[in-house]
Amino acid sequence: MLYITLLQVLVLSAFVGRSHSQSAPQRACIDDASCSLNGICESGVCKCDPGWKGSDCGVLDLRPALRNSGYNHTAEQTSSWGASIVRDPKDSNLHHMFFSYFEHHCPLKSWMPFSTIAHATSRTGPAGPYESPVQVIGTFAHNPTVIWSPYDKHYLLYHIGCPQPMPDVCGPVKFKCGVPDGQSGITVHSSPDLANWKSHGIVFNGTTDKTRWDKTATNPSAWPMYSKDNKTPGIILVYRGNNQNETNFSSGNIAVSPTGMDGPYTRIQKDPLMMYRYEDPFIWQDKRGNYHMLVHSQRDTGAGGLAGVKSVGRHAYARNYKGPWTYGYDVSLAYSALVNFTDGTSINYSRRERPQLLFSDDENMTPQFLANGVQEVGTNMSYTIVSPIGDAGVKLQGGVPQSSCSIPNSKISV
Repeated sequence: MLYITLLQVLVLSAFVGRSHSQSAPQRACIDDASCSLNGICESGVCKCDPGWKGSDCGVLDLRPALRNSGYNHTAEQTSSWGASIVRDPKDSNLHHMFFSYFEHHCPLKSWMPFSTIAHATSRTGPAGPYESPVQVIGTFAHNPTVIWSPYDKHYLLYHIGCPQPMPDVCGPVKFKCGVPDGQSGITVHSSPDLANWKSHGIVFNGTTDKTRWDKTATNPSAWPMYSKDNKTPGIILVYRGNNQNETNFSSGNIAVSPTGMDGPYTRIQKDPLMMYRYEDPFIWQDKRGNYHMLVHSQRDTGAGGLAGVKSVGRHAYARNYKGPWTYGYDVSLAYSALVNFTDGTSINYSRRERPQLLFSDDENMTPQFLANGVQEVGTNMSYTIVSPIGDAGVKLQGGVPQSSCSIPNSKISV
C-alpha cells in the first residue's frame, strides 16, 4: 500500500472535489426524467431527493466510511465479496448481513466454486462491523441478495450456484452442476425470520444455446410487484446475461414471475435492456413508483470520470420496469472506485463491485448505505465495505453530518 504525498493529495483533492458532482456542467432540466427520476424538475433546476446529488441527481451522496465497516477479515486471509444488508424486523439495534465468502482462505480469483453464503450481524449500526458469521448455504453459492416479500410475509434470498463437490485446496474445478455451468442459474430461498431458510431450488436458468447473448444467467436482483393497490405475489428479477464467447459481451435483462418466487420467470424481451456492458444490477422501486438500477460498469469511460480512478458505478432508471431504460453513461457517474474514510484516509480501489443499497424503513425509500465488494491494488484478497449516504447515513453510522465536498486529507492509499 502506497501513500501519496501531500502535494499530490492537494492536486487530487481538486479533482475529487469536482468529482463529487461527477456530472456534466449544470444544465437545465425539462422534466423529472432529466433529474434521473431521483428528484423533481422545478424552474429548470433539479431538486434532488435525499441521498442523491449532481445536476441530474444521478450521483450518490456518499460520505466517508468507517475503516472497519462491513466485513473485512483479510488479516486472517479470508475474503468476502459484497453483501445484502437487512434491518431486523423486531430489534431496531440489530442488522443482518448476507454475504459471499470463500472457503479454504481462497482469494477472489477462486470464487468459483469456493464461494459460500454467510449470515453475520451488527449491533453497532448498519455500517457494522459485522461479526459471528454463520454459513447459510454451502458451496457453490454466490451473489446473495435479500428482499422482503409482503405477499409471502417471508424474506427471499436469491443467489447463483448449485451443490458442487469442493477440493481441499484452491484451484480450477470442472463443474458438475448448472446450465450451462455452475455460475449460471438463479436459486431462491425463503425465511420468516432471517434464520431458518427453505430452498425452492433453481427458479431461473441459463441455456446451452451458444447463439444467445444471455446464455449464462447470473448476478440476480429481485423486487416484489406487491403494492397497496395491487396485492400480487409477482416478482421482478433482473439478471446479468453473458454469452461467454470471444466477445464476452454482458448486459442485463428482466424476467418476471406473476405467480411468485417459485416462478416460472419469463424474460420480458430477447435483447438486453440497455446496449451497454455492465454487470451486478441492483433494482428497486422508488416512492413515486419509478424503477432504478445501480450497476457495475464494465467500461471505464463515460461522463463523470476522474483520471486514475475507475468509473465503476452507474445508475439507470425507467418509469416502468418494462422500459425504456435510460443509462447514465453520458451524463453522470453514480460513484467511483475512490472511497474516503472517517480517519482521514482514502483508498483508490482496484475493484469496487456488487452494489447493493440499504434504504430507509419508511415509504420514502431514501438510500442510506451502499455495500460493495472491494479489492485493493496489489492483493488477491477482497472484502466488503459499507459506505454511508447523505446525512441520514452519517447519523446512523454515528457521525456528525457535514459537507460531502470536504477536501480529503493527507493519506490516500493506492
